[in-house]
Amino acid sequence: MRVKYILLALALMINLSTLQSNEKNKHILIVYGSFSGSTKEIVDSMKTYLTANSMFVDIMPAEKNKIDISKYDKIIIGSAIHGNAPHPKVMDFIEINRVELNTKRIAVFVVCGTITSSKKSKRDIALTFPDKVANGLKTIDKTVFAGNMPSNGKKFEDFMGKMILGIVPGDYRDWGKIKKWAIDVSKK
Repeated sequence: MRVKYILLALALMINLSTLQSNEKNKHILIVYGSFSGSTKEIVDSMKTYLTANSMFVDIMPAEKNKIDISKYDKIIIGSAIHGNAPHPKVMDFIEINRVELNTKRIAVFVVCGTITSSKKSKRDIALTFPDKVANGLKTIDKTVFAGNMPSNGKKFEDFMGKMILGIVPGDYRDWGKIKKWAIDVSKK
């Protein structure tokens, strides 16, 4: 009788271990659109953070293609913002894959310079961009990250950017915030 309980306990421990292992080893796809490379660098860092936490991560630039997303537990969609608009290839990807995406757990992030603006109205507008990207998809999380906005060396354009948009060239990416968000999303 005692051996029976020991075997039962061992079987239960093996089952729990398998469940924890399966929970930890999720397969995540990160689809992104980047104009100048800042969003791509954020995606690469997310992959590093998530694989270090035993996740399987594939990254893919957004294209106007239908893809098989059946093997993914979660999909993270990231888009750079330019001229108050999401990356067009990200929007094409979502539209073409909408039916399948609606069966998945989706998180969305945008990379936007105006989130660092000295003007509240510009920051408020930047906070609406994740909804533009989600474009009707049900999401488990959405956020805005500041990007890298290097100076092009033209003082007049830098001055106008500061005057009109309230932004100053620089790298405003918060790698700690990016890491925390990616890991938090992987657990949802």
